[in-house]
Amino acid sequence: MLADTEMTEKEIINDFKENYGKVRKLLDEDSKNDPENEPYLSKYKAKNILTSMRDSLKNVMNTESNLDQIKLLAMQGAVLLNVGIIDMETEDFASSEKGLMEAEELLAEHASKPEIVTTLINVYNNLGILWSNRDEPEKAKSFLLKAKELYEGFKCTLQMPLPIDHMMNNAGEAAVGDFMLLEKAHTLTLYYLAQVYGSLKENLKSAVYCHVTLRRQLQYSDYEPIDWALNSATLSQFFAEQNGFYQSRHHLAAASTILDTYEDSLSASGDDDEVFLAKLETLKHRSADVARCWAKYCLLLMTASKARLMNDAERMTEAITDMSNLSLDDSENICGGNMRSLIFPDIDVKKYENKISDKFLLTYQDAREVFLCCQTWLNKAKEYYKLDSLASDYVELVQDSSQSYSYLAFFEEDDERRSKMHKRRIDMLEELIKEINPTYYLQYCRQLWYELGEVYSDILNIKLDKLNNTKEKPTPHALKKVNMLCEKSIENYDHFLNSVKDKNGMMPSKVDVDLIRPVISAYAFIGRNSMKRIAVDKNGQLINVRKSYESYNAVVEICSNDPDAAAIMHEEFSLCTEMVKILPIKIKRLETEALAQN
Repeated sequence: MLADTEMTEKEIINDFKENYGKVRKLLDEDSKNDPENEPYLSKYKAKNILTSMRDSLKNVMNTESNLDQIKLLAMQGAVLLNVGIIDMETEDFASSEKGLMEAEELLAEHASKPEIVTTLINVYNNLGILWSNRDEPEKAKSFLLKAKELYEGFKCTLQMPLPIDHMMNNAGEAAVGDFMLLEKAHTLTLYYLAQVYGSLKENLKSAVYCHVTLRRQLQYSDYEPIDWALNSATLSQFFAEQNGFYQSRHHLAAASTILDTYEDSLSASGDDDEVFLAKLETLKHRSADVARCWAKYCLLLMTASKARLMNDAERMTEAITDMSNLSLDDSENICGGNMRSLIFPDIDVKKYENKISDKFLLTYQDAREVFLCCQTWLNKAKEYYKLDSLASDYVELVQDSSQSYSYLAFFEEDDERRSKMHKRRIDMLEELIKEINPTYYLQYCRQLWYELGEVYSDILNIKLDKLNNTKEKPTPHALKKVNMLCEKSIENYDHFLNSVKDKNGMMPSKVDVDLIRPVISAYAFIGRNSMKRIAVDKNGQLINVRKSYESYNAVVEICSNDPDAAAIMHEEFSLCTEMVKILPIKIKRLETEALAQN
């Protein structure tokens, strides 16, 4: 009798192994070659086999025998898991939910068994994906936290997991690969939790889960270098935006270190075929992207330092750049509540960390070092992103370069040197705008015109401050320079505004919400700069004041006709309304004086 039972169990396992092998081949290999008109052909074939396997296993489970019930449950759970995944991938979400929930109900009672644990974690993971696809992040989170809790509980038992492949092979001891399947499943849990918390707008917790996912991938050497580096560099941007420059720099340094290692391995391979060249091209592309992330780090550090110096002198002592001042609900114990622990202990990143500070900048010398680092990374990115092939990216790199000069100018105390920095911005922006076609790149042209208007205004204000602070009579050259700067600023703002107007030169009755702030600001700047022009006679003054009035009145008309614009630009609306009341009096006086002068 015993021999018959053993034979029956062996037959069941062999039958399962044969059919499961067919399923995996259909899903892992054949599905890649399915015809376009039947994209799920192999998946449906696999599902038919799995459905037959499920029915056979149910029949065996319902018969009294001495067969290993846990092993049978594990096999049935694996079948239901695969059916649920196929249903989800073929967008039959209702059937997917039914199959996955059936698997959970079947396995949950024996969750801590080595044969069950990995399959059940994968069931919870896929229920998390399912509910995320249905835009139900809270439900997704509940299943993913079950998977996390199950993994942590099982690890405390010090048992070795026994995944389905191991049982089919009927090996005597669990292999390292079995252990890795459990660890990979848990890494996926953490990855999905990062996405879910992002959907729930719990961005800090999402970022911490992203970090833990990346750290585990490094720990278990389970990552693709290019993807890992990009993910780490992208995550660094979030940390920098939270003033977490300690964590941001570390993640960027890790990204560059991983790319260096990958580049070395490519060089050592000695290949030069098409596959190698494709990998090399991808490396160049993504290295340029990481370089851009480094440049953004520099810009964010300069921005935050400028804001800190300008906002509140009393807060100067709060120089925290490692997010240790942020509170995190760490009831799930993902980083022990210690934000400084968000590092990668398995790799040495000092080579890159030592190149740039992670502290707020206080002096011009501090800013200059970050500025030079920013220029280095921007130039590296420009080696890949060129104007003639990837124009949009190239334009953004030039804009970043201009911004870096702007922030450096903030730290510079010498007026002449500040003016030269802004002049450098003008040169690069005007050179760029000559090269791009407004028909195809209108959005970027608008940004460049607007920024040029700002830069000319910045230099104008420096020159006017210098004139106001000197007792000497201004030279004709100085006065001419002021007028030229006024005109160039107004000219660029006019270019920007004309790009928003219709063919008849009229501003739309309702300005696009994204354009409200720059449009109204441009009119306000034109209004102010028109008044700053120095006229030699009353007629010239009259022209300048009329231009100023027209610009302020344009703001009043836009805001009066559009409540959204009035709400967004409340302060400017109020100021322009005042000017529209005041300036007609000045215009009348100048008209009288101009007539008398003539």
